[in-house]
Amino acid sequence: MDETRSYHAFSQSKLEYATTAEGSFTRIYGLRTIPDIGSEPEEIETTTLDNKKFKTSILGLQDVQKYSFEFNMEDPSAESNYKIACDLEDSSEIYFWKLTLSNGIVISFRSKVQTSIQGGEYGDLIGFTMTLAPIGEPEKTIPVGA
Repeated sequence: MDETRSYHAFSQSKLEYATTAEGSFTRIYGLRTIPDIGSEPEEIETTTLDNKKFKTSILGLQDVQKYSFEFNMEDPSAESNYKIACDLEDSSEIYFWKLTLSNGIVISFRSKVQTSIQGGEYGDLIGFTMTLAPIGEPEKTIPVGA
């Protein structure tokens, strides 16, 4: 049986926000890195006096994560990615976020915004980090091919 598999790079992945879940989402350009989504779950001990040789456990919950997205900083303007990120941070509002990977998988969550300017050296592009801390559990949508 000949199977053809398809793989995707992170290129063309995008991060978008909206004020409501059904609202019009706005892309923030210049995304350079995407953090790990998900973490190793804790182990819940299930060993009893009946066990003879090995301890036993089951997987529990994952730790709460903060997502740190790195961006190349656009030159300052009213519509620059850093100005947009700072305006979102200054509002102290909770926004709806949608991370769409290039293969169509979508991670949705709600979060406030925090920004920081990245350090660098001669020849480096100026960048910033936007940190998002999901409120509630992120939702994952996996498209099923035809």
